[in-house]
Amino acid sequence: MYKLGFLFSILSFFLFAGNLSARFSFESDDSLKVHVNKEKDSLSKDTAYHHLWKHATIWSACLPGAGQIYNEIGYRRVQNKKNRAWWKVPIIYSALGVTGYYFYNNLITAQGLKREWLYRYDNGNAMSNTNYFTWSNDELLDGKTIDNLYYPGYDQAAKYRDLFAVGFIAVWGLNVVEALVDGHFVHFDVSEDLSFHYYPVLFDRNVAGIGVGLVF
Repeated sequence: MYKLGFLFSILSFFLFAGNLSARFSFESDDSLKVHVNKEKDSLSKDTAYHHLWKHATIWSACLPGAGQIYNEIGYRRVQNKKNRAWWKVPIIYSALGVTGYYFYNNLITAQGLKREWLYRYDNGNAMSNTNYFTWSNDELLDGKTIDNLYYPGYDQAAKYRDLFAVGFIAVWGLNVVEALVDGHFVHFDVSEDLSFHYYPVLFDRNVAGIGVGLVF
């Protein structure tokens, strides 16, 4: 048993020595690469520019997508990254356009149905809007099917109006939150080079193990 422990200790020593020399040579080579990379990066960075995430938040709160454009300018001036923010602007305006369109459409429908129903209630079922001459009072509230197509009544139109209003506000809010979060990442430096190494570790006099190091 002691012989096996002695052999294992000798083997661990040689592995440790070999790994140590490999680490020294690896780190010495990488130090030169890192130094060269830093010199190259310093040429492509605008060190005088300071990106403010608060500005991105305020811009997006006032005008959707403006904070994303501000972050895009920051990405181009601060760091030469692959991450970009401009492509989010069409998505934001598409979502706002869809929710805004259906909100307005249901708003106009609900208002027209409500006016017709109130007019009939106040004037003894007399009709005012020619579009609803074939609609009964109940159908003005519940909806009507014409040629296999369902046309919502006031209750459904008002419900859809409220849902799309909430959706519009939610998209606007998400646009602000996204600009705020992404604004923090403009100055966040993440190296693309990762190094991984392992080495023997002596925990106790008779206990040996393997250590793992990850540098990023």
